[in-house]
Amino acid sequence: MAEHLPAEALIPWLQAAGEELQLDTSEVNIDTILGVAGQVAHTVARPAAPLSTFLLGLAVARAGKDADLQALAAQLNARARRWAEEAEE
Repeated sequence: MAEHLPAEALIPWLQAAGEELQLDTSEVNIDTILGVAGQVAHTVARPAAPLSTFLLGLAVARAGKDADLQALAAQLNARARRWAEEAEE
């Protein structure tokens, strides 16, 4: 059964999953990704969180070496906040 863990406790899973998928996880910022998931879950909908983090990963992959995870995460967080504001109107 899954349990709630601090972000740093997810590092072994991140490494194992990365190895399984043959991905370099050295630049993965767990806090940033969980921050996006939390923002989206609370302002859009819980099921939108994994979908949004997947899209964030696609955006990072598309940008390649020029990827700025923090900037892309901030952009997605801002969109989630606007989504919530639009829903209130």
